[in-house]
Amino acid sequence: MERQPENNEAGDDTEPHPWRLDAERQQPPHPRIYVVDLASTERGIDHGLWVDADQSASEIEADIGAMLESSPVPGARLWMIRAAEDFDGIDLSLVTDSAVVADLARGIIEHGRAFAAWARSVRNDRTRLAEFRDVYTGSHQSQEAWAWSLVESLGWHQELDRRITDELMRPYVVFDYEAVAKDAAASWMVVSDPDGTVHVFAR
Repeated sequence: MERQPENNEAGDDTEPHPWRLDAERQQPPHPRIYVVDLASTERGIDHGLWVDADQSASEIEADIGAMLESSPVPGARLWMIRAAEDFDGIDLSLVTDSAVVADLARGIIEHGRAFAAWARSVRNDRTRLAEFRDVYTGSHQSQEAWAWSLVESLGWHQELDRRITDELMRPYVVFDYEAVAKDAAASWMVVSDPDGTVHVFAR
């Protein structure tokens, strides 16, 4: 069988698919948002509150409501998200729906970077966010690692072993994984992280 692409992470011989990154290897995130009172902001006053996003939409609304009630500007009702933590690069600056915040936080906690990639791709559209479980197929360390998994799932490695039996020739007959990934990307949505990790979704 054709050798797998080089693994850049510490090896784990017990992992059945070392090129698939379904499990996050880090501490669970604790997403939160810093919401500010726009009426105060317009007057040069920094009045805001860090709100735990890992709670229901109604609880988030209650926290925001309490922040507005304590505003130095009577009757303040408008708010915005000025900062966020542990949302893995998702832009929340235009989000004004606490239900979307709750959905994003829950997705990040349950699915990690893959969900964050999906959220960025669908621009935080709540309807599309709910499709994640149906469209997500896996995460891989690189485009080539994804291509290797495709070739493996199709049985092409075994077929190549069966067809090329010359022991001297076989090591030099290899798949062009870069080309496989490029062609396959036409049928899948492939989102890359800065570190090269790719998250793959059905179109």
